[in-house]
Amino acid sequence: MAKTLKTIASLKAIRGSMAFTIGAGLIWAPTTKDQFIWEDYPALVELQSSSAFKTAINWIISFTNEQIIAIGILAFSLGILRWVEAVGIWINKSWAEWLAILTGVIYIPFEINELLFRFTWLMLLILFMNILIVTYLMWVLHLKRQKDIGLI
Repeated sequence: MAKTLKTIASLKAIRGSMAFTIGAGLIWAPTTKDQFIWEDYPALVELQSSSAFKTAINWIISFTNEQIIAIGILAFSLGILRWVEAVGIWINKSWAEWLAILTGVIYIPFEINELLFRFTWLMLLILFMNILIVTYLMWVLHLKRQKDIGLI
């Protein structure tokens, strides 16, 4: 059980790091679209030929600077929350498992909606993993409760 919890904590930490990095990048990115120079980012120049990438960039460019900073703050905060979950789960704290269950359950309706309207195998895998993690954490908490009241 401890190995599985450490794996879940590691996944939370990775997701937290990604959200933290994206949030920091959006918060401290150039403040005007005119400051963004494609040639400064060679990897992005190569991606420009992708239609999905162009769609994403056009969507992002439509945001105001205030909206981008707000999204950055939300992503940054989510990264911190994921790290708090990860550390709490790593040290086997029940409050962290409850927090992880709550944040995991919140995503499920959005993931199902995404599957219904834009099915992808990746989204199905993400939904399956989320449900698996939430169910496992509920089972861990159930076992802890039984142990606390002397049934195990």
